[in-house]
Amino acid sequence: MKPYAQPIFTLNARGNVLLEATRDYFGLSSEVMHHEIQRMHIEVQEVLQSKGVPYSALRSGLVPSIDRQEAGFIFDSEAIYSSLYGLEVAKLILPLFNRDSTNSVLCGDLIGDDQGFIYELLEESLVLARSFTFVHGTSLYCVYINNLSNAALNKFHEALSGESSYVGYIPGTFSSRTKTYLSNILVNAYLKNGTTVIMGHEDDRPNEENENLIGYPFEDYGYQVVSLQSLYSGLFLGYKIERPVFPGFEIDTEMSLNSVSEVILPLQGFSIELEEAKHDYLKTEKLGKLEKAGIADLGRVDLAELVRQKIDASYIYNMAYLQQHGVVKFNLMLEVPRKGGGYPTKLLAALEYQPGKKNLRLITLH
Repeated sequence: MKPYAQPIFTLNARGNVLLEATRDYFGLSSEVMHHEIQRMHIEVQEVLQSKGVPYSALRSGLVPSIDRQEAGFIFDSEAIYSSLYGLEVAKLILPLFNRDSTNSVLCGDLIGDDQGFIYELLEESLVLARSFTFVHGTSLYCVYINNLSNAALNKFHEALSGESSYVGYIPGTFSSRTKTYLSNILVNAYLKNGTTVIMGHEDDRPNEENENLIGYPFEDYGYQVVSLQSLYSGLFLGYKIERPVFPGFEIDTEMSLNSVSEVILPLQGFSIELEEAKHDYLKTEKLGKLEKAGIADLGRVDLAELVRQKIDASYIYNMAYLQQHGVVKFNLMLEVPRKGGGYPTKLLAALEYQPGKKNLRLITLH
């Protein structure tokens, strides 16, 4: 099989056990899994294309961004006079989207056994629209949206603040305990691309059909629904809220690497290679970004060490084989705290995966 040149924006083996279960049950090698993942990704692209949705158009809704906002909008379901509070909230959310934007939408109640912990998280992070009395996390419903401009975030917050059920929002742009908590409890609901809404349907339903399993009235707000088997949408069309790679969840990185390579090794033992010429380039062409992050004065070795320390800070994405250069690469989002305080600086690192040398070569940093 020739090298696969199509980028895979994201692969979800963190909240989806399909690949891991298949590999373990059938005792499949990394070579077999490599080809199987690529076959499935090709099929996803073909199904989407047949429904008028180019896979390339979905990138901004599937991967983290260095300059866009994310937020979890919180609603008090006790203030919604319907047991179908998800539906009622959707009617508030759908009119507020920019018609041209691409966004992933995740939903869920704030579940958990430790109610004191949930209260602490809300106290730490919630930007209030109104005062409310915390009773139980499960009475609070979250709609998490990525790839928002500053104006879009403000629009959502201001418009929703007039609703009695809206409590406020949790910022999700930068890492926090609350963001990590949300990454563990929320599930992907749908992916919006312009006026098209994409979601999964039953695996025994043909991909030629389109089914609105969520049941939200998308058509009433000018959206068309397209769907494909959850077998595929769950793996390739779900947004993963960023969080550290915790012990026991390394399979997500393994499968992401396996999508573009037959040789899978833990990244923790890899060295970071930053060539002199690349370091000089970064110090000139990317100086503003490095200064913003407070790392412009770092030498080549120290900058490489900073990247190495961040390997487990989030997941890898945008995996690709660059055919022209014979390079297997992926992206990793880094957050660097600012020395003077305030929000950290986000940096996107593109790294070449060199398992033969247990080496990651820094391609660029911006």
